[in-house]
Amino acid sequence: MQPDAAGAAPNLGATFWRCAEAVLTPPLIIRRGAALLYQVTVNNNLQVTIDPRHPARGKSAFQTDLCIFEQRAADIAIPRVVLEFKTKITTHDILTYSAKARKHKQIYPYLRYGIIIANEKNIPSRFFLHNEVLDFCVAAASYKADRVREIMSYIIREEVATSRLLEQIAFEKASAHIFRNVIRLEKDIDTL
Repeated sequence: MQPDAAGAAPNLGATFWRCAEAVLTPPLIIRRGAALLYQVTVNNNLQVTIDPRHPARGKSAFQTDLCIFEQRAADIAIPRVVLEFKTKITTHDILTYSAKARKHKQIYPYLRYGIIIANEKNIPSRFFLHNEVLDFCVAAASYKADRVREIMSYIIREEVATSRLLEQIAFEKASAHIFRNVIRLEKDIDTL
C-alpha cells in the first residue's frame, strides 16, 4: 500500500469508507476530507467570524481524512467520529494528531477521534507515551480485509454510541452517580 503525499493510507481509507457506508444508517453519514472547526472567535463588534455550519480549511478549521456526521437538518451535520489514516506512525504524528484532536474537542465536546495505522501489526509503545486525547488506535496490518471490516464496524458503532453519550453529558441531559474512564487493550474483537 502506497501512502499519499501526506503519508496517509488511501487504500485503507477506501476500505473504511466502504465499511462505514455499510454500517451507517441515516441520520449518520460519512464525508472524506471534511473540515472541522478548531476555534470560534468573535471580532471587535462581538460577531462570530466564521460560519459554524460550514467550516472551511484555512478559516479556523482543520481537514480530516474521514468523518462520520449525524445529519440533524439540511444544513446541520454534527461530527461524531474522526478517522485519520497513516501507513506508519511517528512520535511527531502522535503529538500532531493528539493536538489536533484536542482543538476539535474544544469545539465539539462529544467528538471521538482516532488513528488507523495501515502497516503496523501492533500499536507502538510511543503511542501510549505521547497520546493525550486520541480515543482509539487500530494497527491494521495484522488483519485481512474482511477482519478489518469487522473490527471497524464494531469501532464505528461503539464510538458513535460513546459520542452520543458524551453529547448528553456535555449538554446536561445525563446524570450519574459513578463515572469511570476505562482503558481497553484488545488483541482482537473476539475478546470484546
